[in-house]
Amino acid sequence: MIGQHSFDAALDGIQASMQAAMPLRIVQRSLVLDPLNADQDALARGVVCLVNGGGGQFANYRGREGQLGHAALGVVAFVRVPEGSAPVDVEAAELAVLADVLAWVKAPGLPRPFDSALPKSFRQSRQLDFPWGWIVIELDVRP
Repeated sequence: MIGQHSFDAALDGIQASMQAAMPLRIVQRSLVLDPLNADQDALARGVVCLVNGGGGQFANYRGREGQLGHAALGVVAFVRVPEGSAPVDVEAAELAVLADVLAWVKAPGLPRPFDSALPKSFRQSRQLDFPWGWIVIELDVRP
């Protein structure tokens, strides 16, 4: 169904859906490139960046060419823990973002053309950028 709907509009819809499900976080489609120079108050809340990584697995039979494709959506979140925190607190903040995204995945109502978002894997900062942290969650978004 991707061929029948605006993929860009669907990504905007995912952003709006995630923002509604995670009102305390900031959800955006632009990637934070340098957490050190980003809004530190926003990072304390958690900035969730949606990054489209491509897609595929389209239907390619007569009459459905280019439809029913999957999207590889990356959810890249950045967090900052308060002064006086321990490095393990960064890990806990990252895992809190993971819990929020997994709760969103379970909720119905993805924007067309998508019907489901399946979590594939995640990676964390390993506390290397303390007091900042990041987590990357890979989602398979499907019709």
